[in-house]
Parts: sequence; structure tokens; C-alpha cells
Amino acid sequence: MTNARPPRLSTWLAERLTPLDRRQSVIGDLLEQLHCGRSVWWYRRQVAGTILAGLAADIAAHKLLAIRSLVIGWSAMYLVYQFLQFVHQTRVTIFGRWGSTLWGDSEVLRQLWVYYGLPFQLVTCLLLMTVGWMVARLHRRRLPGIVIVFSATLLIPGVLQALETRRMLQTPWWPGWGWGSFRWALVYYVVLSLVVYPLCVIVGGLCGRAVDPARALRAE
Repeated sequence: MTNARPPRLSTWLAERLTPLDRRQSVIGDLLEQLHCGRSVWWYRRQVAGTILAGLAADIAAHKLLAIRSLVIGWSAMYLVYQFLQFVHQTRVTIFGRWGSTLWGDSEVLRQLWVYYGLPFQLVTCLLLMTVGWMVARLHRRRLPGIVIVFSATLLIPGVLQALETRRMLQTPWWPGWGWGSFRWALVYYVVLSLVVYPLCVIVGGLCGRAVDPARALRAE
């Protein structure tokens, strides 16, 4: 027997992403193996493999539920997009006046506000977390697979944006744009689309309390 402590992140993911009908037994078996001498890295690998296998089986067995979640999720994304368009338009006027008083003579703060739209992106992340929470709330029994599949679909516009960004970076620089600011701003928005936005949806869907398997299975 060893006193190895299970990694908190892996355990947190296992409590939320392993199949509901096997969650208690899987986590119990992994903890027992860890205490019997298995390494922490073995524990992490087993958690990752269990999550991926369960996700694939769960979605394959509930295709219609997955499609419904995509319809609901992207309908909510459309409303979010419309709201963000309004916020983006007002950012140039209202937010621009506020920002000019905040950044003062600081070039760094000015670029964070103008080029990178930091306040605007914080609002976007909060809204995406809300969408993830809503999708998970409406599919409590199949929460793990549903949230991850929906977040994965956000990679499609992200990949398209990355391809367009690559094309723009290969063209001559536009007059009036600083070389460094222009390049890093484009890369920044690609990272948001490919990494940050999908993660916000996942975090919003999974940050609640761990789902009790017995209660969730009786819910539907």
C-alpha cells in the first residue's frame, strides 16, 4: 500500500466525464489501484482513456440527443453573436470614450483595449460559459459527451479563421498598422477561437457540482 494522493484535476475530470452508470465503480477501482502502488501518471492515463472510451460510446448510443444539443447550443450561439455584434458596435463609441480615460498615456493599456478588445473578450467568455452551462443543464444525464461534442463544433469557425489569418499574414502589411501589433493581434484572435472559446464552453458545462450517478440516471 502507498499513500499516493490522486491528482486533483484528473479526479475532478473523472467525477464529471466518466459514464454515469459506471462512474462510482471506475473511480473506486482507479483509486484502489493507485493506493496499491500504481503511479500517478498511470492514474492520469487511465482516467483519460476511460473518458475518451466512454465519450465515444455515449455519443454513438445517443445520436439524436447529440443532434438536439447542437441545435440548442447553436441557437443560443446565434443570440450571443447578435448581442456581441451590438456590443462591438457600441465599443467604438461608448467603450472607446471610457477606455481613453482608463489607459491615459499607457501604450500597453491602449493596445489591450483597442487591438485586443480585452473587456469585450471577457464578456464573450462569460457568455460562452453560460451557453455551456445551459447545454449541460438541458442534458444532465448525458452531460459529459454532450458538452464536449458541442464545444468541438466551435473548432470549425476557429479553423476557418486560422486559415484566413494565415493568408493575411502572407500578404504585404497594410499601411498604418504596426508590424508587431498587427501580427500578434491576429494570432491572439486565432488562439481565442481555437482554444479559449471551446474551453469556456466546457468549463461552463462542467464547473458545477459533480453529478450523482444514481440521481442523474433517475432524472430521465
